[in-house]
Amino acid sequence: MPKRTDELKSGASGRERILRGIPVAPGIVLGSIHVYDSDQLSVPEDLIEPGAEEKEVARLDRAIDDTRRELTELRAKIKAQAGKDFAEFVEVLLLLLEEADVVDGAREMIRQRRANAAHAYAETTRRFAAPLVRSHAAFVREKTADIADVANRVLHHLLGRPVPSLYDAPTGAVIVAHDLPPSEATLLNPARVAALAVEVGGKTSHTALMTKAKEIPLLAGVEGLLRKVVPGERVILDGYRGILILAPTRKRLDFYKQEQARLERRRTMLSRQTEAEPVTLDGKHLDLMANTEFVAECDAARRHGARGVGLFRSEYQIIARRRPPTEDEQYEVFAALARKMKPYPVIIRTFDMGGDKVLAGYCEANPFLGWRAIRFCIDNKDFFKTQLRAILRASTSGNVKIMFPMIATLEELLRVKLIVNETRTELRQQGIPFDEQVPLGMMVEIPSAALLAPRLAEECSFFSIGSNDLTQYTLAVDRGNERVARLYDHFHPAVLRLIKLTVDAAHQSEISVALCGEFASDPLGIVILAGMGIDELSMIPAMIPQAISVIRALDQGKAREIVEKVLTFATPLEVTKYLRREIDRKLPELASLLFQNGKSDHAALLYETEHGPSSYV
Repeated sequence: MPKRTDELKSGASGRERILRGIPVAPGIVLGSIHVYDSDQLSVPEDLIEPGAEEKEVARLDRAIDDTRRELTELRAKIKAQAGKDFAEFVEVLLLLLEEADVVDGAREMIRQRRANAAHAYAETTRRFAAPLVRSHAAFVREKTADIADVANRVLHHLLGRPVPSLYDAPTGAVIVAHDLPPSEATLLNPARVAALAVEVGGKTSHTALMTKAKEIPLLAGVEGLLRKVVPGERVILDGYRGILILAPTRKRLDFYKQEQARLERRRTMLSRQTEAEPVTLDGKHLDLMANTEFVAECDAARRHGARGVGLFRSEYQIIARRRPPTEDEQYEVFAALARKMKPYPVIIRTFDMGGDKVLAGYCEANPFLGWRAIRFCIDNKDFFKTQLRAILRASTSGNVKIMFPMIATLEELLRVKLIVNETRTELRQQGIPFDEQVPLGMMVEIPSAALLAPRLAEECSFFSIGSNDLTQYTLAVDRGNERVARLYDHFHPAVLRLIKLTVDAAHQSEISVALCGEFASDPLGIVILAGMGIDELSMIPAMIPQAISVIRALDQGKAREIVEKVLTFATPLEVTKYLRREIDRKLPELASLLFQNGKSDHAALLYETEHGPSSYV
């Protein structure tokens, strides 16, 4: 019997393979593989003729000039299409293009060793990048992508080859690459690119930041990806479960087509909720905010129904530039953010550098428990005050709040407040206006802070619970480590008790309390948080319509009853089983919303943790 057409299109092997990676940006895409050809150039090592050295140097300089012009045009295009903050990524490339160690080194190699321009530039760039490649810090290593991007452009000009571009990809393609150059990642167009899968890169890489901001599904860290795919091969990318299915079977395709249809129906239904107020059936209003790191995301946030920015991650300004931004550069970003979201509030988190976002030139054995976030800022007072000045200057809009990350002790919080007061005094003396009443708050993401919450609340205007780190630190689990990631669970009773303690402490001191981790957008998590009395939830913009729908279908009084029982359990499994049973029994409107197919999203993911995705799908 001849094979069916769709099976013939499955790829050369015709056999289904499932590859696992890190789910960075969610979504489900059925498409065909398009391999991004970074065009690894073969650089000749031929010597030039004696006396031709200056002519060869001039040829190198022309290639650099051509690249400078190309990047300058690219920066202007991105600024016009996507905004100034995205254009900062290209600014880094322009600065690297002028790197004296590379340019002067290549010129000297041409003159002293009669190397051709392409070989001299490639070799000098390799030496420049070598120390970064060996760094223990992911943030530092990621700078090598910038260096490679610039070098690739210069070498293409030297060798007379066109620079490869994703604009050549067919609409709807699933792009597969080792990684994307920063300039290509910045130009990603969601109208053309359906999804991405890359071999390398973390959650702070250019590619990760761009895809999340543009809501393009992304799977990262897929080991050996390029060796295992066939161009044009049919593929399913599941950005929720973190899997890439090559040459899927008919049964698998049918399942995912149903999943896509279900998600599309759900998106259509939820899109009608964006103008609705997030009020429970018994009248409790919850503020829903957006987690963002680019000013350009504000439009999507408002479109999805956000009533403010509950977490603005300011460290992207360092990640984008690969250097600390100036006061004026930061002020321009913060002022634009406040204007975009007015009259709604914006909460700017001060630099949370450290962990997987380490400053260049610094690394340590255990960065997540080391010199990071507020610890780094306190020890680098001038660096910290530069940011505080920028935020305070932007606060004249009247809707800015300042939030401090990784507070572990009362002493830290008091020290930070002293630095803020010093900064205010300096601005007054210089006649620079700012909001004298700008609210100061803190992240509760370390167990010690949750246990000290009653005292810390006396020193704050608001709390924001960072459930991702709170879960990680409470359970001593690195969720990025696949060997122990299964132990990471927001529904662990120890985590829930710390959240409840924090909420109660905030309300006793009459301050508001928000939660801004992944737990905030989990439907079952929203039930628990509403029952605990949380005031605000902050999440990625695309999840806000679903949160509105969940809130409008639940009764806070009944959710409170569920929470009282949940806090007596000892395991996450007991919590989720009880939640599902009680939602079915006490919250029928919510049950019909969550369990239409007899299995909630969280239940499906829990099943996969125990049996693997292929068993479920």
